[in-house]
Amino acid sequence: MNGATIQKLGGISLMLGSILLLVYSILFPLLLPVHEMRHDLTTVILNPNWIWIAVVAFAGIILMVFGFTAVYSKLYAESGLVGLFGFIFVLIAYILQACQVSWEIFLYPVISSNQASMFLFRDFVIQHNSLVGVFRGIASSTIFIGIILFCIALIRSKSFPKLAGILIFVGAFLYGLGPLLSVFIAIFGIFILSIGCSILGLNFMKKQAG
Repeated sequence: MNGATIQKLGGISLMLGSILLLVYSILFPLLLPVHEMRHDLTTVILNPNWIWIAVVAFAGIILMVFGFTAVYSKLYAESGLVGLFGFIFVLIAYILQACQVSWEIFLYPVISSNQASMFLFRDFVIQHNSLVGVFRGIASSTIFIGIILFCIALIRSKSFPKLAGILIFVGAFLYGLGPLLSVFIAIFGIFILSIGCSILGLNFMKKQAG
């Protein structure tokens, strides 16, 4: 398999990943009782739609990892250290997000459905734990640093549309602020980021086809 084929597959991966995250950003507030999250998270986690919606997000994140890797393989020659460090931090950020979503799929429902442990979410014990706070701080920091640097490289690049870089930056910024302000802001950030990645993936696929 040659480099051009790998890049083409990466473009397809980025496109599919962005579509899945776009679907997630629409379905999450539409099918889940998001308004209950600040009062009792267990009611959201035990909703029948919780697991499969989280699986959609997990699949989207994994595909995006391959997609951004392909984009960087096209970008690295002209992006220098800014693009390199941006890619490294974006990769770390997506790995951490995948870790978090895997907990939401496999651990959160078990904890929430057990009478002896459901208080961990109902009383926000896990959310207020210092180690969980450190994890979220690292995850948010890698998103901010990675996206800022990577988007600078994208906007400077002659290979990709500047609009994609701007939308990805705005979306990631809103998503990073979400935990501090509102879950709706975080979801809207995913929506904007997904649109930016869709534009990036579509452009990337067209260039490879040409």
